[in-house]
Amino acid sequence: MLFSQVDAQPFATHLPFLLEEKGGENTILTSHMAKSNPHWKTLNNKEVLVVFSGPHSYISPIWYREPNTVSTWNYVAVHIYGKVKIIENEERLLEILEQTVRFYEGKYGENAEMPKNDQFIQGLMKGIVGFELEINRIEGKWKLNQNHSIERQFNTIEGLRKTSDQNANAIANLMEENIK
Repeated sequence: MLFSQVDAQPFATHLPFLLEEKGGENTILTSHMAKSNPHWKTLNNKEVLVVFSGPHSYISPIWYREPNTVSTWNYVAVHIYGKVKIIENEERLLEILEQTVRFYEGKYGENAEMPKNDQFIQGLMKGIVGFELEINRIEGKWKLNQNHSIERQFNTIEGLRKTSDQNANAIANLMEENIK
């Protein structure tokens, strides 16, 4: 999720991103959004935040099996900060689209290429805006009950495993790995 300010108000857009190493210390994220999304109009040369959320789950105080405890929320996320550069070069925009399709579509089978219809692609490209984000800071964020006793952590893992929620089970796995 891309966060910035638009007209002094918080603004967010959910987008696919790709990590691209440019050599040296330059690492960028690339993405694109619909031209109809007003977010892109204020992004060029602006500092933004991109958040990648991992699993997250409610933690019930009853799992601690102790009095006077409160609920909390366990989570894992990565925050990336950087400056945006809007892509105006059509060849670079096409490259970003092709990389995005190969990466995300490649998981579903052999047809991981852009359609070969130039007219279709040109029409598609007129409706989107590509951009690069030069990364200047990355922060890992997590809360996995690491400030609790080992007994409370194991009780929480047990409680999470009793749910049918995928996120809860993923958090239980991460908590277990964190204890080892």
